Amino acid sequence: MNRHPKIKTRAEISAWADSQKAAHRKIVFTNGCFDILHAGHVALLEQARELGDFLVVGLNSDASVKRLKGAARPIHPEQARARVLAALGCVDAVVIFEEDTPIETIASLKPAIHVKGGDYAPDDLPEAQTVRENGGEIVIIPLVAGFSTTLALEKSASRNPQSAIIMVPARFGSTRFPGKPLVELGGQSVISHVVRAALQTAASKPVFVATDDARIGAEIEDKFSEDEAMAVMTSPACHTGTDRLAEAVRARFGQVEARLIVVNVQGDEPFIEPAHIDALIAAMREDENLQMATLATPIGEKSPESDPNVVKVVVSERGRALYFSRAPIPFDRDGQGAQKLRHLGIYAYDARWLLKMASLPPSKLEEIEKLEQLRALEHGVEIGVCIVENVVPIAIDTPDDLARAQAFLRRLKDEG
Repeated sequence: MNRHPKIKTRAEISAWADSQKAAHRKIVFTNGCFDILHAGHVALLEQARELGDFLVVGLNSDASVKRLKGAARPIHPEQARARVLAALGCVDAVVIFEEDTPIETIASLKPAIHVKGGDYAPDDLPEAQTVRENGGEIVIIPLVAGFSTTLALEKSASRNPQSAIIMVPARFGSTRFPGKPLVELGGQSVISHVVRAALQTAASKPVFVATDDARIGAEIEDKFSEDEAMAVMTSPACHTGTDRLAEAVRARFGQVEARLIVVNVQGDEPFIEPAHIDALIAAMREDENLQMATLATPIGEKSPESDPNVVKVVVSERGRALYFSRAPIPFDRDGQGAQKLRHLGIYAYDARWLLKMASLPPSKLEEIEKLEQLRALEHGVEIGVCIVENVVPIAIDTPDDLARAQAFLRRLKDEG
């Protein structure tokens, strides 16, 4: 592909800029990844162009995008992105830069106006000092609501019947252990453990953390890039994790009309195994009629069988849940050695069923057992059950659970 005449090297753009400034023409500069060009970008560029005589667009190189956005980006290579930008009538020149922030390019170009799109404060920009030292002004242009590269990727995923995303409900105000998603475990927060496990799965990225607390949102923003994980703020009034999950799905994807697999990974499960999450995704992909799936593991010892906090499940020959209960089921009357299965609280949903389920009132058996999944069974929805082994049965519900988790990590370290 021949280089478009508007695409300049840094040396070319510097010489060109000098000639324009000598003629007293005002140069406007803006920059970005422009990974998927959309209406929000075009509006930004058009408004930027109106501020001066020429608009120069700085474009992050492929290597720069990968450092900023993760290995899955950019979607399109730098020369293709540059050519699309160059085709716009409001763009006068495009220059590709290797650094993460175009400080060197700005120092070379010395624009009269440097434009950024978003809700930045000018003084927060790392390039602010360079712009001002070279006689420039910073102008912030608000983003166009409803348009972003991340949102475009999410919409694309929601139209792919094989797409799977992970949502992690994380509530700060736990009655038994307030703030548990943020407590430290092995040098990182519990919620960070969960997100890092989710990032190792076949699900698309980013991982979404559905939370009602800005402190959890800040933790996600601080520890992960927006292409790895993203907080979705939900109402404190959500009564259950399912309600919070459904609200987050509506916020990110609207009223979903096509099949989208949503995996609900609890925010207090720091030892969740990525392969187990993948088993759920595979089960949903193998049967496009399956609306819901979950995990179970064999009960190897006697004590959890009678513990009402350990939920049991009975599974049919087809791998479908027959019933969930806090009671010891099935009752092995004649001692035939029936397999006892412990239910693990991770689910995969067809997003359409998830939204419908959240809109339904609690069912009778659900209220008796205090188990939300019974709502699905009582409405005739099959729940696929994947049986997995080698489960670490430590969820962080109480300070005692945290102590057990810390002891488990110490044992792993000693054994390793």
